Amino acid sequence: MKTHIDYIIVGGGISGSVLSYTLMKYGASVVMFDLPHENKSSVVASGLWNPVVLKRMKKVWMADNFMEELETVYPDMEAWTGSRFFEPTPIRRVFHNPGEENNWMALTDNPAFSPYLKDKTEPLPSSIVGNYGSGMMKRTGRVRVTTMISSVQNKLSSLGQLQLERFDWSQVQRDEEGVSYNDFRAHAIISCEGVQASLGFSKAIQHGFAPVKGEVLQVELDQSLNDECIHQGHFMLDDGHRKATVGATYAWDGFDQGPTPEKRAELEQHIQKVWNGDFSVLDHRSGIRPATKDRRPLVGPSALQHTYVFNGMGSRAVLMAPFLAKTLAEHFLYDAPLLDETLPLRF
Repeated sequence: MKTHIDYIIVGGGISGSVLSYTLMKYGASVVMFDLPHENKSSVVASGLWNPVVLKRMKKVWMADNFMEELETVYPDMEAWTGSRFFEPTPIRRVFHNPGEENNWMALTDNPAFSPYLKDKTEPLPSSIVGNYGSGMMKRTGRVRVTTMISSVQNKLSSLGQLQLERFDWSQVQRDEEGVSYNDFRAHAIISCEGVQASLGFSKAIQHGFAPVKGEVLQVELDQSLNDECIHQGHFMLDDGHRKATVGATYAWDGFDQGPTPEKRAELEQHIQKVWNGDFSVLDHRSGIRPATKDRRPLVGPSALQHTYVFNGMGSRAVLMAPFLAKTLAEHFLYDAPLLDETLPLRF
């Protein structure tokens, strides 16, 4: 006798965690399959969310929609799991020249940007090296990703809805009504496999990925960042107790190499350039972002019958996942349309 559920979710990183919660909030039943040590993106993610691309001062695609959902979903997930991982944190954008300062002030008068930028500039803290001032972001912050993932999995485990094992796509049986897998019968399977899918390790083959490797350092500083994130090309994110995460780098190869001396040197040189004090490196980690060729996520049906994809959010999964999970849930339950820009079959 098979257990009937609505959806099988494969992958328990940021995307799979948020989607599981969202589907259950809408009344659907789920079972998640995951091997936590294979979350090579989520487990090293800084968890920052920010609706503005600070290097070019452009808004992220659909930023307002993402922000509205994000600010509700993560606090609700905290209440559901009984854990704390949602941390509003200001981001300080350091100016490199007077033109950047002038551009900031002009954007604060733009209704599209004013919800996210404070309408004044500020001097730099004494600990930050720079010849110009800075601007402070509003409505930014971080999700403690590893805490969120483990909290969701603990909750699902307590409900009997977590399978800590590798999902074997070759054992899926499909018919007109849905899918069968081991002891489960479901309407559909949703692939949230992140890096595994982007590197071609998943049997649910999906085209369009362009994975990006990133590396970060955890450092100990000689003074506090005062609960801020400093953005000056790279970011320095306060981890408390005079510790900080510094990142991130970008590479389009070397996915199997792990952390590299070259990228460690790049990040250490950045700290030496912008930090007016001493530091020591505590840890050096790398991960792979499941980005796509057109930098749009993958949300919708795959080429396989009764199989969907919820993936491809790259470094912005924390920002994008709550709203995109809502669109997929409402598509399943209310037949609401999916976003054309995110349909996996566009590749």
